[in-house]
Amino acid sequence: MAYDSQLISLAEIVGKEEAWTFNIPIYQRLYVWGTDEVKTLLDDLVNAYERGEELFFLGGTLVVDQPCDRGRKFELIDGQQRFTTLWMLCHVWRRSLESFLTVTEDRQILPRLGFAIRPTVNRYLKSLVFTEHDGEEETARETQKMREAVATMEALFKRRSLPDGVSLEEHLEGLSRFVFEKVKLVLTVVPSETDLNKLFEVINNRGVQLQHHEILKARMLDALSEEERRAYAVLWDSCADMGEFLERGLAANSPLRAKDVAQLCDPGMMARDAEPLAKAGAVLDQLNITVQGQRSADALGLDEILISPGVGGELKNVNDEERLEGTTWMRSIIGFPMFLQHTLRIWLFRERRPDLPRILDRELLQLFETHFFYDATDSEQSERCRSFIKLLWELRYLFDKHFIKWIDRGEEEIHMISPLSLSTSDGVPNLSRGRESEKQQGFGLLQSMLYHSQEITTHYWITPLLNFIHKTPQEPHNYYEYLRHLDTYLLGSTIEGSLIERTRSFVEKPWARYELKHKRELRKEHGVSFWHYWFYKLEFVLWYLRRSENSKWRDFRFTAKNSVEHISPQNPVKQDDNRVENMLDRFGNLALVSRSLNSEYSNLPFNEKRQKFINKNKSTVDSLKMSVIYGHETWNDALAKAHEDAMISAIDEYAASLKLRFV
Repeated sequence: MAYDSQLISLAEIVGKEEAWTFNIPIYQRLYVWGTDEVKTLLDDLVNAYERGEELFFLGGTLVVDQPCDRGRKFELIDGQQRFTTLWMLCHVWRRSLESFLTVTEDRQILPRLGFAIRPTVNRYLKSLVFTEHDGEEETARETQKMREAVATMEALFKRRSLPDGVSLEEHLEGLSRFVFEKVKLVLTVVPSETDLNKLFEVINNRGVQLQHHEILKARMLDALSEEERRAYAVLWDSCADMGEFLERGLAANSPLRAKDVAQLCDPGMMARDAEPLAKAGAVLDQLNITVQGQRSADALGLDEILISPGVGGELKNVNDEERLEGTTWMRSIIGFPMFLQHTLRIWLFRERRPDLPRILDRELLQLFETHFFYDATDSEQSERCRSFIKLLWELRYLFDKHFIKWIDRGEEEIHMISPLSLSTSDGVPNLSRGRESEKQQGFGLLQSMLYHSQEITTHYWITPLLNFIHKTPQEPHNYYEYLRHLDTYLLGSTIEGSLIERTRSFVEKPWARYELKHKRELRKEHGVSFWHYWFYKLEFVLWYLRRSENSKWRDFRFTAKNSVEHISPQNPVKQDDNRVENMLDRFGNLALVSRSLNSEYSNLPFNEKRQKFINKNKSTVDSLKMSVIYGHETWNDALAKAHEDAMISAIDEYAASLKLRFV
C-alpha cells in the first residue's frame, strides 16, 4: 500500500484541481481543546507572523483516502483537534483564509470540514460559514468547546496589543495571508483499505520524542565533571517535573529519603526563605554526602543520565515506601521550557548580558545557544552551567512557595498558593503542602488576574516578580505589595516598549513609576474592543477595596472570560424601559463574561439579565462589576455614567494606596 506524505499549506489545498474535503469519523472524539490550547496556538501564530518567519510548522495530520464520485474526500484520524481549530480560525479571521472554509459541489457551497453522523455539529459549522445564528445550538453540549474556541479567537486582540503604528485591519490582513500561505502541516494520506486497528496501535504506541529541555540538560551536564553530574542532574530533574512540588521531586529523583528532605527545612526560618532547602549549595552538599555512602554504584555516563528515569536509575529513594505527607494534586501555571527561559532572563541580568528577544518554547535550544553557550573556555562554560542550575533550583523553590498553582478541589480547579510547612511526628520531620492563608489570598488573586489577562505562552510578568523575590528576601506581604506596584505601572501606565523590554526595565529598576493611563483609556467608546485587562484589573481593585464589606466578595476567584457584554443590549429583542443610548459602548455599560454567559444574556432587557445574574450568584459572585451594576433596579445613561465614574475613582483610590515603597 502506498503512503503519501507532503508538507502542505492551506493555499495549496485550496489550489488543488479536485476539491479536497475532510470528514471526522464517528469513532473520533468531539472537539475537546480548551481555552489554554487555543490561546497557545493563536499566540504562536501571531508571534511567528510578527517576527516575519517564512514557515510555521503546525504538525502532522493523518488521513484516510475515501472513495468518492468527485473531488477527494479524507477521513481525519490523527491531528483533528489542530485541524478543526485551524478551520474555525479561518472563519474568525476570514480575509485571505475565507476560501479554505468551503468547497463547491453540484453548485452547492458546503463547509470543507464535516463530522460524520453529528447533525448538531454540522449545523454549527454551517452557521459559521454562512454567518447564520441558530439559537437551538447555543447551549448544545456537542458544540460547547467549539463555541468557546471561537470566542477565544475573536477576543485575541482584546488581550494582546498590536504592533506600534499598525491598525487591526492591516494586522489581520497580514495574519490571514501568513496562515494561508506560510503555515504548513505534514499531511499523510493512507489508502482506504488500510487496517485501521493496526494503524491505531502504531499511533498509540509511537515513541515519545526527546524534548528540547532534555537535550539542553545533556548539554549542561556535559560541561561538568563526572563527579558533579550526579548531584546537578538531581537538581535539574527535580525542577523539570512542573507537575509536582520540588521537595517531592527531590525525594523521587535522589537517594534522599523523605525525612532527609524534610530535615533540609529549618522551622525557625521558613518565613524568610533561609532554610537549607531553598539554597542550591546546601542541597548539593547533602546530595554529595549521601552519594559518598553509595559509592558501590558504578559511575554513570552522560547518555545514561539523559535517558534514564530519575537519574540513571541509580539514585532512588532508599525507602520506596516512605512518602512525603499532605499530597495535594496540582498543575503548574507554566511548563518547564517557559520556566527555563524566565530563569535565563534573570541569569542574563545577573551576568550583565542583553535580555532574550522573546520567550518562545519552540526556540528553547536556539535561545540558549545564542545567549548562554556563547564563546567561553571549558572552565568558563562549566562555571556557567553550575551557576545556572543552582539558580534554576533556587528560583523553582521560590516559584513553588510563592506562586499560584492550579489546585484540585474535587469538582473544580482553582488558583491557589500552596505553602510548604514542616511538622514532627514521633521525632520524624514531615513536609506537607497546605492551602493559602488569608494573608496570602490577595497575592494569589492578583497573580490569578495576571494569569487570565496576559499572553499564556510568555507570562512576562513572572520574570521581574521572581527576580525580586530571589534578590531581596523579605516577608511575603512585601512581595504582594511589589506585585501590586509592578502590575499597575507595567500594564496600566504610559511606559513604552514591548512587554519583554518593559519587564526587563522592572528587573533593573523594580520600583520605577510612570504616568497612569486608566482615566484616559476608560473614558473611550471601545465597546467590545475594550482591552480585557481593564475588566480583570477592575475586578481585583473592587475586591481589594471592598472585600470586607461583603462576605461573598471575600471568596471571589477569577475565571477565564473572553466576551464583552453590553449591560443595556445593543439590539434588544424585547421592550426595554432601561435603555442606554449615549453610554452604550462606554466602560460604564460593559462587563467581561464567559462566552456561554454572553450567549445566555444575549439581547435580553436589563431586568431579565439582572434577575438571571441574581439567581446564578446566590452563593458566589462571578463578576464584581456586574454585582455593582445589578445592585440597581433600573438602568439608564445617568446610572451608567455614574458607574463609570465610580469605577475610575476606585482605581484612583487603589493607585493612591501604592504610594508607600516597600524595600
